[in-house]
Formats: sequence, C-alpha cells, structure tokens
Amino acid sequence: MTSKLRLATLFSLWLLLPATNYQPFTLHAQGVEVTSVYEIADTEAIDGDILVITDKGLVRTSKSFDNKMFGIVADQQKPVLVYRTEVKGKPVIRSGTTTVNVTTLNGSIKYGDYITSSSIAGKGQKASESGYVLGIALAAFDGNGANQVDGPKGKVASGKVPVAINIQYAELTNPRFLGRLFGFIGNSLLENINDPKKLGDIIRFISAGLVVLLSFTLGFLTFSRSIAKSVEAIGRNPLAKSAIQTSMIINIILLVVTGLIGIVASILIIKL
Repeated sequence: MTSKLRLATLFSLWLLLPATNYQPFTLHAQGVEVTSVYEIADTEAIDGDILVITDKGLVRTSKSFDNKMFGIVADQQKPVLVYRTEVKGKPVIRSGTTTVNVTTLNGSIKYGDYITSSSIAGKGQKASESGYVLGIALAAFDGNGANQVDGPKGKVASGKVPVAINIQYAELTNPRFLGRLFGFIGNSLLENINDPKKLGDIIRFISAGLVVLLSFTLGFLTFSRSIAKSVEAIGRNPLAKSAIQTSMIINIILLVVTGLIGIVASILIIKL
C-alpha cells in the first residue's frame, strides 16, 4: 500500500468518526502516527517531553521507570493525522515513532537501547535494568556538543532521539526472582528518597517486616530447642512423660504467642 493510499484510508476513517462527545484516542497504523489532543496540566511541558498520568492530570515524569508513563508531547512534530476535540491541549503520541527528549543521566544512548523516564522532569534516559520503559532508541546520543541541564549529581547532556514507542515492562537484568525482587525494592527506595512521606512509609514497612522476622527467629531459637530436648527426655525417662508433654505444650504455646506478638507489633508499626 502506497503512502498516498494509506493517508487516504486514514482520512476516510477520520470522516467516519463521531463529531461530538468522543474520547481522545491514539492509533498507530503501519508507521503513520495518528493521535489526538489531550489537556496537559503541566504548563512547562514542551515538545518531546515524557508525560505521566496522575490524579492532577498529565504532567511531566519525574522518576525513573515510571509505570504510569502516558505518552510524548508532540506539538511541534506534526503527526500525520491529529483528531481534535473540544479539549484544549497538545497532541500526545502514545505509539509509533516520535522524537523524545533524553539525557545522558544513565550514560550514553546507543541504537537499540531501551529508553525510560528519569528524575529530570520530562526527560528520558537509557534503561540499564529491568522496569517500565517508553520504547527503543532508533539513534545514538552520546552528548557531545549537546546542551547541558541540571541533574541530581551535576550537569548532564540533553538532546533528542527518535524512539519507537511501546510502553511496557522490560526484563533487562536479574533474571532470577530474588534478584528482581531486591532490584525492585532498591529502585522503590531510591525513587522515593526525596519524598519524606513515601520514605517514611518504606521505613515503616521495612521495620514491620524486621519485627516479624525477629519474633519468629527468637521463638524458634528459644522454644523449638526446648521441644526437641523434651522429646529426647521422654525417651530417657518414660515415667516423666506427662510432665514432659506438659512442658512441650507450654513451649509450643509460647512459640505461637511470640509469633503473634510479632505480627501484632508489625501491624501497629504500619498503622502509625
């Protein structure tokens, strides 16, 4: 199908769309970007910035591997077809290929690297570990001669690269479950370090988990050994079987109580 024929087909589909009360949408047909206008709450968002959807509306991303990435501002890139409603805003591309603002915050970008969001508002970076990504870079960017912007640890190069948009979770490192788990915990902690409330929540959850772990460990080390010795004692002194069994029951009850105390304490810590 030729380009003219594709455009004619898309134009025909546009004519068939309802004229009123239609929600914004984004389509991608054989490499031709078809998008619509969305209201953007972040007034500082510019062409090529990565947007995230929040309870306040569409704003620029501000953390790495954001799982609510929505699309790319495209008010200067002029997609082939833009469906405009009564919504006052800017075109936002959610699929296809578009130019994205990126930095060298996580190193130079090579062709084929996954691109994800970063802590620099609206700007992307190379994804070097598993997490939510925006898409795949279709060009390299090493930052030579590029403009400099402020990063969390100083200046970094900023520019634009074409990206094949496909927002998804990408498994890049840590193929084992425990590796992915610890990587996720580490990312969550680092991403929320600047938010006192979220950091406090993380500390409470970690503290609650440690309390439960310590209570079960203490109970096991203290009372389970007594149970094992009681079983041995029955074999050596069958006449004291009743007293030893009573002691075993008491130890089991104490073991359960210790665990329950740990669980209750962890719940209280979480609810603080």
